[in-house]
Amino acid sequence: MFIIGALTGGSFAWFEIGFLYGTKHYPYLFISSCYNLASLLAAAGWSLKDHLLSAHLGSVHFHLTLQWALRLFFLGAVALCVRGAARHLRNRDPRVLIAITAPWLLMFALLGQMHERYLVWGAVVSAVALGVNIRLSIIHFIISAASTAMIVHVMLVDKKLDATLRAIDVLRGIRPYASVLVLVCVALYFWDALGWRIPAFRRGAVKTATAPSLSLGPEPEEA
Repeated sequence: MFIIGALTGGSFAWFEIGFLYGTKHYPYLFISSCYNLASLLAAAGWSLKDHLLSAHLGSVHFHLTLQWALRLFFLGAVALCVRGAARHLRNRDPRVLIAITAPWLLMFALLGQMHERYLVWGAVVSAVALGVNIRLSIIHFIISAASTAMIVHVMLVDKKLDATLRAIDVLRGIRPYASVLVLVCVALYFWDALGWRIPAFRRGAVKTATAPSLSLGPEPEEA
């Protein structure tokens, strides 16, 4: 598509406005109030364009910024979700739903330049956890509550009524703790998406004793 557009003189305005404009217009780790990794990094003094690695290959200068490091981290996690989805589909495991929807949660948890409202999508699609198990269902409700809290915080800050100043301070104060909680929930969700199990906790992998078999037939006679 890009090659044909370049050869025929087509317009890429749809790509520039729809995909590139936001990354250039908001050069911040997070916007408004977000409970994610970028929020914690910003609180620690990091910025979106900080250089993590620099390399020189002849006349080519390579700089890895925090923005691109988070993007690569996200893409790697999505690739693992694809592998997990294939494994679950092969095993006819309902956790294939978790592997399909996990990228929506990983997007908000790992990437920079997120708005608070973006977690709504992850909260909605994570409802598939209700058909998998109770633990992931609880995570869905926690993610939904966190998404609601962020949006409420932004709406209260927008108005700043005297009656809501205390609530604004509380929501601002819990941001780092809520960020850690959301990251833990997303990590647990991601772990189920991968389908990996620690060998010591695999069901039936370790047996301390062998139970005697139950036989309903007559016992063999001794010689």
